[in-house]
Amino acid sequence: MRIVMSGATGGFGEIAALSLAKQGSHQLYVGARNIATALPGKSNVTVVPLDLADLNSVRDFCSALPDDEPIDALVLNAGVQLSKPQKSAQGYELTFAVNHLAHFLMLTLLEGRLAKNARVIVTSSGTHDPAEKTPVTPPDHANAHMLAYPEKDKTLPKGVRSRNMRAYSSSKLCNILMVKALTRRRPDLAAMAYDPGFVPGTGLMREHPRFLVAILGKIIPLFMARDRTSNKERSGDYLAKLVTEDAYGHIKGTYWAVRDTGLEDICPSSLACDDAVADALWEDSLQLI
Repeated sequence: MRIVMSGATGGFGEIAALSLAKQGSHQLYVGARNIATALPGKSNVTVVPLDLADLNSVRDFCSALPDDEPIDALVLNAGVQLSKPQKSAQGYELTFAVNHLAHFLMLTLLEGRLAKNARVIVTSSGTHDPAEKTPVTPPDHANAHMLAYPEKDKTLPKGVRSRNMRAYSSSKLCNILMVKALTRRRPDLAAMAYDPGFVPGTGLMREHPRFLVAILGKIIPLFMARDRTSNKERSGDYLAKLVTEDAYGHIKGTYWAVRDTGLEDICPSSLACDDAVADALWEDSLQLI
């Protein structure tokens, strides 16, 4: 397989990428901000510069990929969770820009180069669903313009932490809605969203102080259902299986989550299942990119 992947330089994404690389028969193209330290020593891994906080960098990344063969799997795994408000290079709220818009742009630029029955895997999160009762503030909507410019959103929580957490959960909702809209537009593709569970020790919270990350890694599992907690090795292994195993080669828009019993096909939130919301997000995202 020819695989294009973001979020492969740390956490469970790196575990998945290394697993795919070790299989030997696959060719990986990995986007990374620091290409010097990304998956060194792998002859079947090509690391290409990519900064998801800048849409121009996403365009450069896609242009740099060889176009002599189709792409068999597009793995949109990278993500960020902020400790303070920040903007992208284009002036959008950074969490939404990195977690959704950059990946949406990558998808639209590479869609025409995807092989027949190619897999598109987008990493989401159980935080998108209020019913999961995670410690993260759940989303209220998936309005792309308000997520890009939260200062225009009258539904924002008052506290900075709650606003940042809701920006994260909202971006994860957008990930699922993007998969849903893509499935209706391209029924020939195997598109799916992936919830790795709560995985301590990844680079997701790299913007937070280290001591806080360590504390939260021990506290957050205490407030979550026990079957929602995973680890880098387990979640990385499941992501690699979604990319390559035949059982997942004909999936159409479903949401797969890591649970104690394994990798399960579950129902996302009611908002994540709304066709009209998915279509509006797609069209609004096209305007923003």
